[in-house]
Amino acid sequence: MYVITEGYYIIGVLPVEEAMRTSEVAIYLTVLLSIIMFGIQFVALYILVKYIVVKKIQKVNDSLAQITGGNLNVVVNVRSNSEFASLSDDINMTVDTLKRYIAEAAARIDKELEFARIIQNSALPKIFPPFPEHKELDIFASMNPAKEVGGDFYDFYMVNNDTLAFIIADVSGKGIPAAMFMMTSKTLIKSLATEGLDIEDTLITANDKLCENNDANMFITAFMGFLDLKTGKLRYVSAGHNPPLLRHADSSFQYLPKSKTIVLAAMDGYPYKAQEMQLSPGDIIYTYTDGVTEATDKNNELYGEPRLQDALNTQSWNSMEELCRSIKKDVDLFVGDAPQFDDITMVAIRWQPKEPV
Repeated sequence: MYVITEGYYIIGVLPVEEAMRTSEVAIYLTVLLSIIMFGIQFVALYILVKYIVVKKIQKVNDSLAQITGGNLNVVVNVRSNSEFASLSDDINMTVDTLKRYIAEAAARIDKELEFARIIQNSALPKIFPPFPEHKELDIFASMNPAKEVGGDFYDFYMVNNDTLAFIIADVSGKGIPAAMFMMTSKTLIKSLATEGLDIEDTLITANDKLCENNDANMFITAFMGFLDLKTGKLRYVSAGHNPPLLRHADSSFQYLPKSKTIVLAAMDGYPYKAQEMQLSPGDIIYTYTDGVTEATDKNNELYGEPRLQDALNTQSWNSMEELCRSIKKDVDLFVGDAPQFDDITMVAIRWQPKEPV
């Protein structure tokens, strides 16, 4: 009876355990299905965000990268929904405003540069012949800046009744800073020379003053001469400048020896020393800046000193104006369509007294 009862008890318990296991499996399956469904929803949401939102944001960012890189002609055109359309319009409106401000600023700068160019050109002698009363003198000069304003300058003036002072110079750098330093230097040197200082003291004093407060570390190469129009005696100083060419009336153009002196505004107290030579009637001295010899063609070849010397010796002209214009034309033919990187400046002087010296 006990066995039967125990057996019956056991038989009665088995269906309950089986039901519990079935319930647990159902729970596991439900959880598993929930996880799977959540994973599917997450993947679907990720794909949706990536292809509908992230892709659009990336497109906007690509456009912004081009804009910040300097291409202001890029138009942002993402209009998949109202939010992106509004964002695109705002960016485009900002770029348009920036372009307008840049155009206005550029116009102001161009106007100021043009004004600076006019001032600079007005400071250079432009009337030829400059001294009609001195028939023994034929002089011409020109400057063609590489930019609106340049760092080259030339000048000439009478320091007494019979002595012509002339100078050609090249300031380091370009643009407004070089032009300002050029104007300061030109005015200072002329002031000292016309006060009665000789050529050595003129450049020594000018060099010392230019060294003062020269925080920009600018410098000047210069060639300056004092020519006695009665005797033809020429005293000159080259401050690190390109060597001029001299032609005697009965020979060809030859370069003067290169100077071993240093440039102006580099070291105060430098003792510049003048050299002397005697010109004969009809002699010519041609000075220039490195914009002539360093003019470059499209193959990056320099015009060079030999070509300049050949051009002077093979061409014919009747005046110093024709000489300078012929050299400028020859440089232009050599350079062709290549851009001009440096100012081109030259001064030519012929001493031709009518009476025997």
